[in-house]
Amino acid sequence: MSDLDVQNINSKTGNSAISIADDGTTTVSTFTSTGIDDNATSTAVTLDASGNVGIGTITSSYNLLEVNGDISTSWGASPTNIGMKYIDGSQYYLGLTLVDSGRQTRVVSKSADNTGYIAFDTGSSATERMRIDSSGLVGINTTNPSTFLEVAHATTGVANNITTYNSNTAASAECAVDWALNRTGSEAKIRAARITAGKEQTWTTTASTVDGYLKFLTVRDESLNEAMRIDSSGRLLIGKTSTGISTVGTTLGGGGYAEFTRAADDVILINRTINDGKLVRFFQDGTEEGAISISGTTVTYGGGHLARWSQSDTDDVSSLYKGTVMSNLDEMCEWDNEDNEQLNKTKVSDVESDVNVAGVFVAEDNSDGFSDYWLAMTGDMIIRIAQGTTVQRGDLLISAGDGTAKPQDDDIVRSKTIAKVTSTNVTCTYADGSYCVPCVLMAC
Repeated sequence: MSDLDVQNINSKTGNSAISIADDGTTTVSTFTSTGIDDNATSTAVTLDASGNVGIGTITSSYNLLEVNGDISTSWGASPTNIGMKYIDGSQYYLGLTLVDSGRQTRVVSKSADNTGYIAFDTGSSATERMRIDSSGLVGINTTNPSTFLEVAHATTGVANNITTYNSNTAASAECAVDWALNRTGSEAKIRAARITAGKEQTWTTTASTVDGYLKFLTVRDESLNEAMRIDSSGRLLIGKTSTGISTVGTTLGGGGYAEFTRAADDVILINRTINDGKLVRFFQDGTEEGAISISGTTVTYGGGHLARWSQSDTDDVSSLYKGTVMSNLDEMCEWDNEDNEQLNKTKVSDVESDVNVAGVFVAEDNSDGFSDYWLAMTGDMIIRIAQGTTVQRGDLLISAGDGTAKPQDDDIVRSKTIAKVTSTNVTCTYADGSYCVPCVLMAC
């Protein structure tokens, strides 16, 4: 009596058997030439003392079953399923499904209670990294995805979950993420929007060359067109692809500025509904200094004056004090490549009761390389009074002939009248003893 008797192995014409005795002696008898055959030219099957089985190999040291060669298995009514199958009350099966039509291959996980999922594990402890659940939701680093693709990353810093990479080194190389929608009539997967990252120039090993942009495209007439972009300086460009005030579109600068350019139409439209009030408020260092308001059909420009650009008859105006009385010159202001029809140069008024007064000096601005300055003409302003000269609220002022103003002899507004004193409060005093008081400038 042997410990193991196996009967009818691949028998075509008679009985065949393998018998393994207690002492390990194996007896093979009545083989055909098509099964496990003693006529085989190499080892076919090995069963060692540890119970390891080798097929096509002499030893199977680490596995209960080791196969040296291809494996072909199947289940079902037709041989289309291969792999491993487990059945416990018809609960689930797992494996690969080969579909004859189109030679498709599928990884299958199925259960009667609709809870089957496919998990992908890695690492020495076989930690789950990704799964596809029974609803077709894919989760990476999460076992409970709530969307069709969910990528989880627990970190106190930035969770860099998804990276798209274009290995091309050309300056025109870009990476993009698309969104597509369907239409009625005839099915078509149409790209509805795209976000694209690109280079502003060729990138090299020099850090200063590595500047990029992010652009946003939307579909119009079935074509994707750029709607806006963010450049490497943090500027938001809407309706334009490059900066420049002459280019139609909008630029919102990262430093807090804005540029609006429109061709042959209104540039800025401001609308306040429900009630009257301020349309625009102006602040300096957090303090409101003025506003533009509406009341019915009246527009009010509050807290300011009308001013214009001017240039001096000398190149240096740095010594001029705010509120200095200025007089008109016949010479026109000059700027490179810019037409000027109406802005004339001015000088410090040096004629007493000067009827040629242009306004009062506000501030220098040579940011464009020219010695320009603002000249206040009408509205709220301060005006410079010479040391020792006294003014009263309500006084009309005229030029004193030295860049300061003095009271007019009468209370009639004349061609020489510059301003009217609104307060005797001294707003500032200069090194030469002159001082400034608030006033309303006349139409100089």
